[in-house]
Amino acid sequence: VDDEQPDIFFEYTDFDILELGGTYSDMVISADGHFIFLADYNNNRILKINTGNTMNVVGEITLGSHPGALDLNSDGSVIAVALEGESKIKILDVSGFEIINSFSISLMNVNDLAFVNDTTLIISSRTDPSCISLNLNSAAETSQSVLNGELAMDREHDILYVATSASIKKYNWDGVRFSQDSNISDPYGFSGDVHHFVYCSSNNTVFACISSTEEGISVRHVYSYNGADMTFAGKYLIKSPGLAVAVSMDGQRVFTAPTDADEMGVFVIEFDQETKLESNYYLSAGNLTDRGLILDPQSQFLYILVNIPGDDDSFEPYNDHSFDLQRIKL
Repeated sequence: VDDEQPDIFFEYTDFDILELGGTYSDMVISADGHFIFLADYNNNRILKINTGNTMNVVGEITLGSHPGALDLNSDGSVIAVALEGESKIKILDVSGFEIINSFSISLMNVNDLAFVNDTTLIISSRTDPSCISLNLNSAAETSQSVLNGELAMDREHDILYVATSASIKKYNWDGVRFSQDSNISDPYGFSGDVHHFVYCSSNNTVFACISSTEEGISVRHVYSYNGADMTFAGKYLIKSPGLAVAVSMDGQRVFTAPTDADEMGVFVIEFDQETKLESNYYLSAGNLTDRGLILDPQSQFLYILVNIPGDDDSFEPYNDHSFDLQRIKL
């Protein structure tokens, strides 16, 4: 009989958890940190979460088939939502939390979008060969010579970064079209799946969470690249592929969500950006997911989507993993 007992116990109540029970594809946080918006992929809705002393759901919109990606405009007044399941873009007013516009687009299987500016979106697909831009005033769609992938926009300098399956590309916006920059990152050295991709303006750096689709290649880091010339800026050792990454406003603190657990559980790992060394570990209540980590603007709290073991009973008709929202005080 195995009667060995663990030295440390963590109960469900030891964690600050908002029970949600959904499968979430993306999350964004308001500029003041007071609200989080979640794309509930299987239940075809967007949730608005109040991040006050006790987290709670304060809004819900059912808007169409499989919301896959979210982005906020520059002043945080509008959210753009990409619907993977029906080739549409929905525009939400944040304050009233209502749909204010809807656009049909030509792309199938939309996987990401980003505001180029407050009137234009860039949109990518898992299956179409290139991206499109969408003018929100005229509804005009323009085919762009931009490879599909995960998108990150430097709006101040009109620069788009795209994490493809092979490398990071950089494109410059002239007000109508994107053109590829002469600077391109070195290839990863393998064919990859990109789980999360973010841009940090304070140090002009992009961060990519990538796993390999090739047998025998093990990815153990989160990668970063200099935005100016796309040279390699460093890697963060987490011993398994990264699922999500968040960076503090000053660019000095990098938070990573690994795929694998260690002997104690699943931890979000904080790194010092300068040294690339671990500085803190934060225990999660369960397994993590793609794009499932966000940092509040004041760097006081981490918010992560967690699949708590034994918590996969939910009302979802096609539920594989049921995720809740965990808050971690830094």
